[in-house]
Amino acid sequence: MADLSVNFAGVRCPNPFWLASGPPTNTYGQVARAFDAGWGGAVWKTIGEPIINVYSRYGSVDLGGTRMMGFNNIELISDRPVEDNLREIAEVKRKYPKHAVIASLMVESKRESWHEMVKRTQDTGADAFELNLAKCPTTPARSSSG
Repeated sequence: MADLSVNFAGVRCPNPFWLASGPPTNTYGQVARAFDAGWGGAVWKTIGEPIINVYSRYGSVDLGGTRMMGFNNIELISDRPVEDNLREIAEVKRKYPKHAVIASLMVESKRESWHEMVKRTQDTGADAFELNLAKCPTTPARSSSG
């Protein structure tokens, strides 16, 4: 069998097939099942504080004459407590040390909040961080008058 292992910017994994941050990467059980099924890495469902606006909003993707050829998901952040996610990321890395786990993080737009979240996440053994700098849902829109 061909060697499909990957070393991308120092992140190593057994193959280039990864799950993106989303509902299938929200718990230890989901990520462990993916790794057992052969996936090489996963971007853990975006975690952060405060947990705001977590309602899933699915929409269909149409292609030419094909109605609903796929779904998109714009669920923004995990509704699970940060500490639960961090504990489970560490468990996954202990059980699957050769698989890549990227921790997707999102906090309010304050330097101190980012520093604190990264510090809390470092000890999990995650291979890298994805910093979600989106303006929503954690940063309220500013009015033009204020």
